[in-house]
Amino acid sequence: MITRDWLKRLWRDLRSQMLLWIVFPVAAILLALSFTGVYSHQRAMRTLVEDRDLALATVAASAIEEGLDRCRDTLESVRDQAGLRHAEPVDYPLLLREYSPQLGAFDEGVALLTTGGEVLAAWPDSDVWTARIQGVMPALEQISVGEGPPLLITLEEPLSRRTLAAWVVAGVGQAGALVGVFSPKGCGAEQILADLTVGSTGVAYLIDGRGTVLYPLSQFQLESDALTHLRMDGTQLAEAGAHVHRDLAGEPMVLAHAPLRDGWMVIVQEPWSDLLAPMMRYSQITPLVVVLIALGSLITIALGVRQVLLPLEALRHSASKIAEGDFSAARDPVGGITEIDELRISINEMADRVRSYQTSMRSYAAALTAAQDEERLRVGHELHDDTVQSLVVLSQELERAQRDLPATAKRSGQKLADLRELTGSIIDDLRRYIGDLRPVYLEDLGLIPGLQKLADDLAASDHIDTELEVSGTPYRLAADVELAIFRIVQEALNNVEQHAQASRVHVRAQFDSDGITVFIEDDGVGFELPETPNELTERGHFGLMGMQERAILLGGWLSTWSEPGQGTRIVFHLPV
Repeated sequence: MITRDWLKRLWRDLRSQMLLWIVFPVAAILLALSFTGVYSHQRAMRTLVEDRDLALATVAASAIEEGLDRCRDTLESVRDQAGLRHAEPVDYPLLLREYSPQLGAFDEGVALLTTGGEVLAAWPDSDVWTARIQGVMPALEQISVGEGPPLLITLEEPLSRRTLAAWVVAGVGQAGALVGVFSPKGCGAEQILADLTVGSTGVAYLIDGRGTVLYPLSQFQLESDALTHLRMDGTQLAEAGAHVHRDLAGEPMVLAHAPLRDGWMVIVQEPWSDLLAPMMRYSQITPLVVVLIALGSLITIALGVRQVLLPLEALRHSASKIAEGDFSAARDPVGGITEIDELRISINEMADRVRSYQTSMRSYAAALTAAQDEERLRVGHELHDDTVQSLVVLSQELERAQRDLPATAKRSGQKLADLRELTGSIIDDLRRYIGDLRPVYLEDLGLIPGLQKLADDLAASDHIDTELEVSGTPYRLAADVELAIFRIVQEALNNVEQHAQASRVHVRAQFDSDGITVFIEDDGVGFELPETPNELTERGHFGLMGMQERAILLGGWLSTWSEPGQGTRIVFHLPV
């Protein structure tokens, strides 16, 4: 469950800080540079492609215009021939065939026409020209014999539906005009545009002033939206230029145009996707390279973090074990950077000093405990040998005095009886105190009878169901070991009597080859066990701390388990 404390710890975690202040900014900068670079590269490529296509269109337009001029000049040269200018109309067919080698560029035919549209001479036959007259008439109406510049027009063949071009030259003797019809091939435009390399799928168009496609022959018309785009964009069609527009399918197209005479134009059109594909092989690999660099950076940072976090985590675990009493936990290196190892060395030195202090304190506590036990024995012996014996003598003297009193002294006899009873009570209390100071049962009968006496005393004083169980084969232990066991069990039962509010206590002594293990369990109210032993003294559990110290001083251990409402279980082990 996500809590405020968890979020706070996550925020303060080194991984989060590394990601926030190093990885994320670096990744953001790299990605920004990557996409900015790709965008800038695309813009630069677009400009380069527009310039390239414009240059192609301009060169093609210039070459085609030169070819058109040659065709016009050829037609004017034939018109100016003396034979044709002064010939009679009946001689026109013969002269036209005579000049046909000079008119090879007009591959679709040449004709002499009147201004009214009558065919005077023509090749191929006049029937073809009769069908063409309607297309030529607007030009014938604009010129008169001997006047007006040559006109460049386009004709649509009624039968083949092809669009052809024609030069109309005025002033040919009695004929109104000399008309030469040619295809893009005749004037060289086809070869020029065919040799023009416009990418892999780009196309170069030759169109007239009405937007009719003259070349390529397989294209009956250029997409109408191309010219519409040029006009809507405010582009002056009389000037060369290059633009990017979207076709009818929504695909971006690079469109370059270069004007010729009479509104004719060369248009170079190339799909942007065809340009983008090879370019993006390099442009799109840039983000991939950046991503790989970012991943490499992340891996490097992750490895670096592992050199810090994992050793720190191991060091934190070692510090926790030191707090639990394992002072050698930080002795082995945890790896990582030098500073972490120096920190480990400092922690290990601190643990060694604490262990030294603890060893000294335990030696002092052991000496103090031994002196205390010896003092208890001495006081117990003195009370038993002197005070108790004196009280026994006093009790006997009181009994004798009571017997010697005359029968009439009833009142004095009653007082002596009360004194005797009080003396007996004092003797019982002293014997109990002596038992606490010097466990007579332990000295005289051994460990098990001594433990049984403790259990019986608890059952008698507080009416608690107390049971002693012995498993294994009992054997005598060293005197200090038996005394320690007796004192630990005595303290545990005292705690049950004073704090546990228990109804049942079970004590089990298990004898093994390596020592004795004692289990003490009650069904009392229990308590919240602290996480570390030093908290026992802070909470006032000096008895538990003393029990643990007794076990540790003799090379053993003691474990306590308790929960509120679940009772308490104490287990300790002392070696042989």
